[in-house]
Amino acid sequence: MKILKQLFCTSLIALLSLAPNYSFAESSSVSEDVLLYTVKKNDTVWGICKTYVTDPLCWQKLVEYNQLKNPKYLPPKSIIKIPKSWLIDHPTTALVIAVEGSVLVTHQDSQLEEPLKVGDLLSHQDIVRSMQGTAMIKFADDSRLLLKANSTIRMASLQFYDPSQLVNTRVELLKGRVKAQVEKLSNKNSRYEISTPAAVAAVRGTEFRVSRSENPITKTVEMRTELLTGALLVSSDTNQQEIISGQAVLAIEGVGVSEPVDLLPRPLMVLNESQVIALPLLLTWKTIERAQSYKITLVSKDSQVWEKTTQELELLIEDIHPGQYQLLIRGIDAQGFEGRNRRLNLEMPEPDAEFKTQ
Repeated sequence: MKILKQLFCTSLIALLSLAPNYSFAESSSVSEDVLLYTVKKNDTVWGICKTYVTDPLCWQKLVEYNQLKNPKYLPPKSIIKIPKSWLIDHPTTALVIAVEGSVLVTHQDSQLEEPLKVGDLLSHQDIVRSMQGTAMIKFADDSRLLLKANSTIRMASLQFYDPSQLVNTRVELLKGRVKAQVEKLSNKNSRYEISTPAAVAAVRGTEFRVSRSENPITKTVEMRTELLTGALLVSSDTNQQEIISGQAVLAIEGVGVSEPVDLLPRPLMVLNESQVIALPLLLTWKTIERAQSYKITLVSKDSQVWEKTTQELELLIEDIHPGQYQLLIRGIDAQGFEGRNRRLNLEMPEPDAEFKTQ
C-alpha cells in the first residue's frame, strides 16, 4: 500500500510538472495565425481591443489568451498575441496617381475590363493589366508601386488601421514586372508583400524590383527579386533568403530561392556634371563587366514615361516635353537581373537641358 501511495504521488507530481508545458503547447498551436502586437508605452488591453477587435468581451479574452498576470500594466516591447480571426475587417483602397499608355482594370464586383484612369480607387481583389503602358499606384501608407508594361497584378489584400498605422498589403504579381518603393512602416507589425507561385518578397523600408516569368522548358514560374535599398526576405515553400541592398535572388516554383548574387554596378557616364546639352541628346556610358544589355528608363515625379533596352553603349534621345525628369541607366546580367541605377536629373524648361549625375 505504501508503495502504491508513493507511485501515485510520483505520478501526480509528474502530471503537475507537465501541466504548464501542455498549456503552452496548446497555446502555440492555436497561435499559428496570429498578429504579434508589440506593446508601446501607455498601451492598455482595452485600447488594443478597441483598435483591432470588434468583440466587446475582447479585453477578457485577450487577458486569458495571453495569460496576462497583471492586465492593468503591459510592459513596453512585450508581445501580445491577437488571433487574426478576431481582427476587425478593415479594408482600404489604393489610389492610381499616374497612368501612361494603355492600362486596364477589372474590379472585383464587375466582369468588365475598362481603362484605368488617374484618381481611380483600387480595392481588394481588383486586377490591373498594363498593355504597352504603365501605372503608378499609391497605398494607404504612401508606399508606391510602379506597374511596368505588359504586366498584371491583383490586389490580394489591402488593410490599414489608421490609429496605429498598421498596414497589411499584399500584391500578387500575375505577369511581368513591378517596382515597389515602401515607406518605412511606423508599426513593426505591418506587412507589405509581393507574391508569385515561386516565392513571396516581404519588405520594410525598401525599394526593390520583382519580375515573374515562365521557364520555356519546364513551364515553372520564376521570380527575380532585386533589392536597391533596405531589407528584404524572400520565402518559398522550401526555403528562404534574406538579402541586403545591392543583391538579388532567383526563386523557382517547386525548387526554392537561390543564394544571393550581387547586382551589377552603376554604369559610368561619358558626361560632365555641369554640361548643358540640347536635344537631340546622345547619351554614352562605359562598358559594365558581365552586362549583356542595358536598360534606360525616363521617369517623372509620379510616372514612367518610357523604358528602352539596348546592347549598345549609347542611346539617342530626340524629344522630351518640358518638365523635370530622371534618367535611370542600368546593366542587365546573364541571369536577367537588372543592376544598380545611374541616375541623371534632367530639367527641360526649354529646348536646352542640364544634367546632374548622382
